Amino acid sequence: MKTILSYGGGVGSTALLLLMKDKIDEAVFVNHGGDYPETYQFVEFISKKIFPITIIKSNIEGFSNLYEYMWHKRIIPSYRYRWCTDKFKIRPITKYIKQKYGKAIVLIGYTFDERKRIKPLRNGLIYKYPLVEMKITREKAKEIIKENGLPIPKKSACWFCPFAKKSEIKELKEKYPKLFKKLVELHRRCQRKDIALKFGVKDDLQDMG
Repeated sequence: MKTILSYGGGVGSTALLLLMKDKIDEAVFVNHGGDYPETYQFVEFISKKIFPITIIKSNIEGFSNLYEYMWHKRIIPSYRYRWCTDKFKIRPITKYIKQKYGKAIVLIGYTFDERKRIKPLRNGLIYKYPLVEMKITREKAKEIIKENGLPIPKKSACWFCPFAKKSEIKELKEKYPKLFKKLVELHRRCQRKDIALKFGVKDDLQDMG
């Protein structure tokens, strides 16, 4: 049975790749268009220098880009139900793996700190969480990356994620003003003032009323 790494371009999955690259048959990254530019750059770097990364696209109701899907549907991911992860990450990679291999073992790079994120997935694939089993924390994962002479990647997350911290939104506004503008426009279109308040962009949405 093949062993596939679900690669996200962040600390956990990168440390896992370095630890188990000799046992991994393929590493797959889902490009849904919502990651930070640094993440795409890092994935390209890893693919060239460390291990080839297969990049696949989402296709949800004709949309490959998560932002465009939200814009069209006038919705923003919910705090309670992360449909975005299910639709634009889990489903595409599950479909790809099952079509190519049938059954397979899928490695997920959750660190020991993130073990509460583990949820049963009943889709015919076998999921394993080696970093959790080895009790490797996020800080230890960073050490593994450094020991291999690699830079620490940016946290793997969408730039419009509702779980983002205010400091991250502030950084987005300062570093990527065009993406920040798109974030504000999405909030305005979806009329989500509650999220606007959380993100600290209330002043940018004054015309929402």
